[in-house]
Amino acid sequence: MRHLKWTLYVAGFFVVLLVFFGSRSTAQLAEKENHCFTCHTNAQKLIQITREIAKVDKGRPGASAETEGEG
Repeated sequence: MRHLKWTLYVAGFFVVLLVFFGSRSTAQLAEKENHCFTCHTNAQKLIQITREIAKVDKGRPGASAETEGEG
């Protein structure tokens, strides 16, 4: 009986560790591997990238008169 209780305590301890620390490692791996995740969770970088895209698109023509207003 004592052996069974001890085994259940140890198993429960490992389950608690997996629940708390398992989810953290997934988020950390995603942040390291995915460049989009890093940029799009940082507001300053997102604003900077949006401004750079607007500068590049400034000289490009907009939509044609034929398709204007259609959606």
